Amino acid sequence: MLPIQWHKVRVLFVLLFSLLFSVNLFSQDSLSVIPKKKNTYKPAFDFDQRFSFIANKKINIWGYRGGVLVNEKFKVGFGAYFSKDKFKSISIDSGGSPTYYGFRDFYFGTAYFEPFIFRYKFLEFSLPFEIGAGKSVFKAFDNSTNAQVSRVARYFVPTGAGLSLSFKLPPIGRFKPTRWFGINFLAGYRYCMFQGQLEKLFPQRFDTDYNGMFWSVSGALFLDRVSDDYKVFHHKRMAKKANKNLSFVF
Repeated sequence: MLPIQWHKVRVLFVLLFSLLFSVNLFSQDSLSVIPKKKNTYKPAFDFDQRFSFIANKKINIWGYRGGVLVNEKFKVGFGAYFSKDKFKSISIDSGGSPTYYGFRDFYFGTAYFEPFIFRYKFLEFSLPFEIGAGKSVFKAFDNSTNAQVSRVARYFVPTGAGLSLSFKLPPIGRFKPTRWFGINFLAGYRYCMFQGQLEKLFPQRFDTDYNGMFWSVSGALFLDRVSDDYKVFHHKRMAKKANKNLSFVF
């Protein structure tokens, strides 16, 4: 049996310990330099023309939304909506002719949050939620003189939830601007909160009934795609410029 050479064992132990320590240190350094995934923010914009019923009368509500697409997962932002209706006959005289006609100006603003259920290359599906504040103004006019005879203002706190489905157009060959556009389908329900409570506090100010379904079919503009294409174009342009300067030097 050969004698144990303890000095060699000690050297081997020191080398093994040093190796393990180095591997552990390197792994910690490697983890520390892994960059964290950065949040991404891209512009978002929507044409939001809605059709709805108020007091059994179909109306068109014109609107626009602007916000930010966050991490490709959800959108947040603000919307603005307005509508103008004309009532041809408010009351009729004994001869059957209308005595008054009226206009209702209807507008409101909202803040919205819209998470995506899925986002594919040419299709995306989301759930928009919104809450805001609005005002409607009803003006009545004399049919014979066109003079204004009354004006009534009402306020409301609209909330809404819906389903949104968007189809995105593909590029045509190398022509990419077509992929910036598409078509959007939206359906949801609008509910005005606190109407009873606010009407008690402010009589004849919140006496409205604007609850109901709304739906929309409109064109869509995908500003996130515009932003992506611009970044690619800018990167290629800068790279081409750098290569040109480098070739000029040599």
